[in-house]
Amino acid sequence: MCPGLRSALLSAALVWAVAAPAWAHHSFAAYDLAVTNKVSGALKEFDWNAPHSAVTVVYQDDKGQPAEVSVVTSAPNMIAKQGFTPQDFRVGSKVDMSWHPNRNGLVGGELVELKLEDGRALHGATFGMPPGAGGPPGVGGQPPGGAPGNSAPPAPPK
Repeated sequence: MCPGLRSALLSAALVWAVAAPAWAHHSFAAYDLAVTNKVSGALKEFDWNAPHSAVTVVYQDDKGQPAEVSVVTSAPNMIAKQGFTPQDFRVGSKVDMSWHPNRNGLVGGELVELKLEDGRALHGATFGMPPGAGGPPGVGGQPPGGAPGNSAPPAPPK
């Protein structure tokens, strides 16, 4: 094998070895994108942290009992690009939150939208996607149009 080809193949293998875990890490397969849960409650915690931030909201369940749900969302730099700072997320403030639940049945999931008292809304990575799309086009290895082999039909146009 010629030295140039060997170097090129070695470089390609190295790039793939580094990129493959990141591609798998950013998949939305863990969340049921066909379902969106919603609650109104109080912000218990906003964990402004890399690589993913997290939101915990306390609310009253169907029986009037206190319950809480924690969801993951984007990295701080993506949240900042939406115009937010850590000081915008005040513990105890009233919020409306929607999220795609975990497929494994555990409480929690991936943030769709967190609406603050002042009317501003933090949008998660899947905000505005049609149900069942499989992930934002071009994000997490998802091709435009969603995950390959996804049998869920796209949402009808509005």
